[in-house]
Amino acid sequence: MKDSITGFLIGITGNSGCGQTTAAKCISKECSGICSLDQIGHRLLNRQYVISELSDAFSRPDFNHLDGESIRVELRKIVLNDTNAYARLNSVLHPRMIMWAVRSARILRKLKGIWVLEGALICELGIHELLDYLIVVQDSEYRCISRVAARDNISFKDAAKRWEVQLPIENKLTMADEVVNNSGELDGMKQQILTIFQRIKKNMLN
Repeated sequence: MKDSITGFLIGITGNSGCGQTTAAKCISKECSGICSLDQIGHRLLNRQYVISELSDAFSRPDFNHLDGESIRVELRKIVLNDTNAYARLNSVLHPRMIMWAVRSARILRKLKGIWVLEGALICELGIHELLDYLIVVQDSEYRCISRVAARDNISFKDAAKRWEVQLPIENKLTMADEVVNNSGELDGMKQQILTIFQRIKKNMLN
């Protein structure tokens, strides 16, 4: 474990719909701060230089006149059934998300506390290598896809495509320091994540 004077970095991940965002919220009052990888991606879509690159990548000059939310809606339509388009999107956003993670990790290591990053793509982007501890939230593929479909008001088939472009959950489990099972009630998952968090805090003090 890290010296308690330095920042300790925890990642909470899983595949879409596994519940990593909910798990992170369960410890929001216990840690020094939580950041969502999705929120970083959304912020990037509000940066004009990113919008310009996306406009060029997709031959969509109209992107330059849209706000971030409108661009997200358009991009979802474009990449939904086009793996090449999805790769073009990632070529613009992912390097910047990785750069943000590297810079943030460098800063937070100088600050006392426990800092949490949550997101489905932590392992896909290699960000897990910057962290001190990785927690993977797991559930069955069917339950997760059903959650995503209900949450985002999309078809089961469209929700399933998000799993297709992510690492198999089995791969992420091999990278995990701890695994949280989300196949039961919310209280059960909350107790698991709190127990893990308290164990980390105790070890940091020893």
